[in-house]
Amino acid sequence: MSNAADTRPVIRASTADIATTAEFLSCLFDAPVVITAANSEVPAPGGRHLVMIVAETDAA
Repeated sequence: MSNAADTRPVIRASTADIATTAEFLSCLFDAPVVITAANSEVPAPGGRHLVMIVAETDAA
C-alpha cells in the first residue's frame, strides 16, 4: 500500500521565466514553492509545499 506522504511526483518542463512558473505552480496547487538548484539541499518547510529544482540543460 502506498503512503501519499512519501510520494514525490515529478514534472519535467522547460521555461524561460522560473519565478513566473513558480508563482503559477503555487497558485495552482495552493502551496508555497521553494526554488533550489539541482546540486543544493534545502530544508523542507513544514506542511504542504512544492520544491522546484532548477537545472541548466544544453540548448540544442
